[in-house]
Amino acid sequence: MGFILTLLVLTLSVTVHEFGHFVAMRRNGVKVLEFSIGFGPALFQRQDSRGTMWSLRAIFFGGYCKPELEGPDGVNGKSAWARFKIYLAGMLFNSIAAFVTLLVSIYAWHRAPSIFVDIAHRLPLPQPLMPLAIAFIGSFGFWLATPFLVFQQFFVNGLGFFKGAAGPIGIMVMGNQTMGAAAQSGAVGFGIVMFFILINVGLAGFNLLPLFPLDGGHLLGILLEKVSGRHAQKVLAVYRLAGAAVMLLLIIGIFASDIAKLIS
Repeated sequence: MGFILTLLVLTLSVTVHEFGHFVAMRRNGVKVLEFSIGFGPALFQRQDSRGTMWSLRAIFFGGYCKPELEGPDGVNGKSAWARFKIYLAGMLFNSIAAFVTLLVSIYAWHRAPSIFVDIAHRLPLPQPLMPLAIAFIGSFGFWLATPFLVFQQFFVNGLGFFKGAAGPIGIMVMGNQTMGAAAQSGAVGFGIVMFFILINVGLAGFNLLPLFPLDGGHLLGILLEKVSGRHAQKVLAVYRLAGAAVMLLLIIGIFASDIAKLIS
């Protein structure tokens, strides 16, 4: 049951992220070819009046939003500002979902992760504003701080950084353990909510890393495009190649760490 709940929470969080991209694409005139929950063979499909195919697929693990890429209705055919909003929107929706869920959970259970509470109590705020501060720190604060925290941990710990990192395998194991602990303590609802918050913040924060092809890599690429002038294409080509290489090494390291922890 723990793995099933983890899979549902993970898929819901990815759907929130992709729906953020979808909303921004629609608002900026980009044609969305398909919005899918899950991967693999289609179980259900329906096309709306604007040409978007809505799909539910057999492998219920995440999902995607597939836009037109080229031409006047494609992502690449839009202005830098429009593309910036599109790549930002997925992370923003994850952070909003985490903020609202954490705020509601504070009022419902009068509990929140201690790390968020400790940081909020250092701020000179009146007590009635503390729930808002805790929810903001635990969502938007940790989203925006993630790249700095990742680089700081990697600089301090070197390859030891991967011992504390978690990829898809690690997330599934962690989710199963969290749900099991919550069930034993009689707080399944609270455990699911906290895991949903964690996944949304983690998804937003990971995507903010300035590595291509993550959202953060696209955002930095847009900024480089604007400041590099006539050398933009060469600068972007080098940046994307370097970012993709680092991203590949990061993925290999995280998957190796997941497998090592799973074996041990």
